[in-house]
Amino acid sequence: MRTRLLTILQSGRIADATAVCVLFCRLAVCFGQQALPEDMHACALASIEYVYTEKFKQAEEEAKKIVDINPEHPAGYFFLAVAIDSWMMYYQSSKREEEFYRCCDRAIDNGERLLSKDPNNAWVKFFMGGADGYKGTYESRYERWITSFRHGWKGVSTLMDLSKTNPDIHDINFGVGTYHYWRSALTKMLWWMPGVGNKCEEGIKEIYDAKNFGIYTKIASAVSLIAILTNEKRYEEAAKICDEMLAKYPTTLVFCWGKARALFGMERYEDAEQAYQYILSRVESEAIDNHYNAALCHLWLAKTYLKMKRYTQSTAECNRMNYYNFDNEIKKRLDKYFSEANSIKDQAKAASLKKQEAEFTP
Repeated sequence: MRTRLLTILQSGRIADATAVCVLFCRLAVCFGQQALPEDMHACALASIEYVYTEKFKQAEEEAKKIVDINPEHPAGYFFLAVAIDSWMMYYQSSKREEEFYRCCDRAIDNGERLLSKDPNNAWVKFFMGGADGYKGTYESRYERWITSFRHGWKGVSTLMDLSKTNPDIHDINFGVGTYHYWRSALTKMLWWMPGVGNKCEEGIKEIYDAKNFGIYTKIASAVSLIAILTNEKRYEEAAKICDEMLAKYPTTLVFCWGKARALFGMERYEDAEQAYQYILSRVESEAIDNHYNAALCHLWLAKTYLKMKRYTQSTAECNRMNYYNFDNEIKKRLDKYFSEANSIKDQAKAASLKKQEAEFTP
């Protein structure tokens, strides 16, 4: 069964399954400026690889090596923040939030000190702006929109200024594109206001550029694109990127989640069901489990069964969301999903009654 589920997640029915996203690219030179010294660069790529093979402790260790090599550079603290945040996202936990912010702030402080001596150091600006952007992304996960936009704007302002002088640093487009898309997507209803334009498509193109040509943001850009394309209902396109990533990282949950959502959007409900069942088996076997991910799996299974007209199973999955003991923080984050589950149960009940009435109508 596990093999069958992985086959579905990796399937190339939508796109050529042989298309593999290349993680590593050769060390780039931007206006004669090397991204990072060779030893730091190697540790950075190793840390990224460990993040996407879900070996978060090793990812942190590689980032700490960068700090040991040059404790005054922002890169080590930036990649340490990435590793810590990846751990928190994987477990849907805020347990290490203070560590994360300390690393981001240290990256920013180090960057400011180095720029006071060398104001044209493009990669120092990149890691400094990226740290602010990362704080904005983290805040958005908890729907703290004011602080999210504040940090996001500060980071993206640094990156946009950098793009004017160093347009060949494609990694810049990951942060700029992500900001352009989500700012536009969240403010579409304000299109008539001065200065608020729709930059969704521009943002998508920018993130594709980072995915194709970036040094350190290739895979992060793929993760971002999957979420964005799903939000745009471009499910086949999202599934294609999932297939690329799953070809290299066949059990990495962030891509399994993306593929399951894309399958649902494409109305491949049987495949979506098996994909969510696979994710559920994974998250429930974790030593660290606050049940957030499990609850989301049950919700999506309920949605899937409703589409498949398996109303009893849909209701059962909604009820299973209540089987767990959640702490107050997780319960608050899941509140809107419990409301959605109640709506699904009402829909399933109404559809089931309608079906019964039709069967007994002479």
